Amino acid sequence: MKKILLFIVFNLLLFGTYAQTKAAFVRAGEEAMTKHDFFSAMNYFEEALEFPGSETSTRYLYGEAARQFFAYDLAIQQYQYVLNDEKAERFPLTKFWLSTAYQNLGNYQKAINGFDDFIKNTQNKAFKDRAIAARDACAWALSLVNQPHNIEVTHLDKRINTPYSEFGAVRQGDTLYYSSYRYQMMSDQTIPRRRTTKVLTQKGTAKGRPLTRNFNEKDKLTAHTSLTPDGQRIYYTLCKYTGKVDIQCQIYYRDQDKRKRWGPSQKLPDNINVEGFTTTQPAWGLDPTTQKPVLYFSSNRPEGKGGLDIYQVEITKSGFGIPVNLTTINTAEDDITPFYHQNSQSLFFSSQGYQNLGGYDIFQAKHNGTSWERPMHTGYPLNSSYNDIYFTLNADSTQAYISSNRAGSFYLEEKNKACCNDIFAVKINPPPLPKDPLVPKKDTTVLVVTPPVPPVAPIIPAVVDTTPIVVAPPVVSVPETPIPVIPIEDPIPPPEVVRIPPVVTTVEELKATLPLPLYFHNDQPDARSFLETTSTNYQTTYDDYLQRRTEYLNAVLEEEQAQVNNFFEEDLIKGYAQFLEFTEGVMAHLQDGKKVSLTVRGFTSPRAQSGYNLALGKRRTMSIINFFKNYQNGLFIPYLGSGQLKISEKSFGETLAAPSVSDLLQDRRNSIYIPAAARERRVELVGITIE
Repeated sequence: MKKILLFIVFNLLLFGTYAQTKAAFVRAGEEAMTKHDFFSAMNYFEEALEFPGSETSTRYLYGEAARQFFAYDLAIQQYQYVLNDEKAERFPLTKFWLSTAYQNLGNYQKAINGFDDFIKNTQNKAFKDRAIAARDACAWALSLVNQPHNIEVTHLDKRINTPYSEFGAVRQGDTLYYSSYRYQMMSDQTIPRRRTTKVLTQKGTAKGRPLTRNFNEKDKLTAHTSLTPDGQRIYYTLCKYTGKVDIQCQIYYRDQDKRKRWGPSQKLPDNINVEGFTTTQPAWGLDPTTQKPVLYFSSNRPEGKGGLDIYQVEITKSGFGIPVNLTTINTAEDDITPFYHQNSQSLFFSSQGYQNLGGYDIFQAKHNGTSWERPMHTGYPLNSSYNDIYFTLNADSTQAYISSNRAGSFYLEEKNKACCNDIFAVKINPPPLPKDPLVPKKDTTVLVVTPPVPPVAPIIPAVVDTTPIVVAPPVVSVPETPIPVIPIEDPIPPPEVVRIPPVVTTVEELKATLPLPLYFHNDQPDARSFLETTSTNYQTTYDDYLQRRTEYLNAVLEEEQAQVNNFFEEDLIKGYAQFLEFTEGVMAHLQDGKKVSLTVRGFTSPRAQSGYNLALGKRRTMSIINFFKNYQNGLFIPYLGSGQLKISEKSFGETLAAPSVSDLLQDRRNSIYIPAAARERRVELVGITIE
């Protein structure tokens, strides 16, 4: 009876620790969601799902985080799981969000079917209205996609784009100006460090380079450039973080001196940069009525229609006039990234407030000499079911640039297929001339557009608040999972085949190799387990670890990448080669009739609780024993069975982990990927006796 009680008490304690660990990941994910840090939330929920047990609610949260991070494939997987679960009725909006994800992927027919099903079965009036509007938008999108315009959209290569956001491309002469969100803020105290943007230029086909002479300000996000036609003045934004991912921007300008250098930054007046609100995405242009220079920009100041609105302000000889809200263009949703095209007297911008293909679409508002006409959708394939923003166009309407996170963009993680915006070049082909030689005067319309599309009314705000993709530079939350710091353009060559050197035969030579460390990826083998045994062979964990080199390089700072490469070459690969050599030496002594005793110790990093880590350390030492059992089709099994070979193990868990290694769940870089943390996750062959 006493044994039964002890067993029950032990399992209750184990379950309590187990549940607490899982709950910690769920809580961390929910907290990240409240901060709009959807990438971090995805990874926390994914880790929580590694634990068995009730997981429907976690999968729903995972789907929500993935959808709002634009990882639509992943969101669909999670929503489908919820719908197939017996507890699906607890999540009545699942079908709506699943259909929305299909819409965002451009799978309009599946979205229509899903919205129809949701409309028939829901009692939620607000979401029923939203589903009806979304279903109609999908039907309209299907017809639009079937009538593509004669344009070519080309993804720019790694000389411009990275897995982070590149955006705001505008050409001035032979120079392309654009912004990139690839850089880390080196003095940032947030864990992990947040990222910042810089303005870059590309000349010819060279690789883009940051603007020099301190144009990009330290610890601020510098982005969104617009130049005057003579190139003498550049407008741009400086943004600062107001939270982990929330950003607030203000507009500045610099003038060129006689030596073609940019002068000191000048902040626009307070009636433009309203304190406490974002003012961003400046675009130099003309007022079509007065032909006076104006600056178009986006702002979320309180007198707007809602979200970000587009404004214009006159540029005078003494400064700037009073900003005017373009009420005939703006909607209750976000209206962003204005661009004025002088030859066609058109204002291009992106919006979520008009019927569109999904996300932000690009619209064209022409001016009739008196006022702006109703905006017109610019068609497919300029637009996609993803976000299409930052449209700019050359003078003769033949070449444009956009930023988009559409299919074909570089991803932070292949499995998510989400994030971030890349720059695409757009070639606009002229329409074919009719055969009749008596053709009317050529139309100056920039793009063949679809008929005017009224705003979707009513615009019902989303229940889950999301941060607009471009309140400031298109920003993604700083992931706590592997992310490229600077894209590695040259692929990492596969490691050379490990060749076993001559067999070590003397006891002294074997002892000289000790202690011999062997390394493991985080929480391996058998992640999220409290078991102290495993059937996994170290060979399996080693092969998996070796494939993760790029993941580790992408997760650390650029200056740390050489250290990571050194860890893989000198610690992981050479350590395994020494282990093979050691194994052959042990076999030689066994075949010589000697008795061999080995001592193995297991270590872990301090990310999880000590009880969990002790079990993990035991599994790691067991994987070494399994290696011997499986070596060359069981060569060591007879010796293990007879007792001629004995392997004793002891797990020290995290007790010997370096204090500099982080134990914070959110600090994945310092707790998993830096070499100091990687070296903590090991077993060591520490002793050998041969009799």
